Amino acid sequence: MKIQELKQGDKITQHLDNSTILFEVLSIKQIGRRFLVTFRSAYGIATASYQGDSFITAI
Repeated sequence: MKIQELKQGDKITQHLDNSTILFEVLSIKQIGRRFLVTFRSAYGIATASYQGDSFITAI
């Protein structure tokens, strides 16, 4: 899924050290040609910046 198509509530998974971490999209905001995406996981809340045409695996 393209970053620009993400919506609040979408779920993302990442495999790290033989475990799967689930991230939930809390918000997505366009700033120019980039998107700021705020995620929540078991490790807390974090925001990342992506180009709109970047891809991410959503479930």
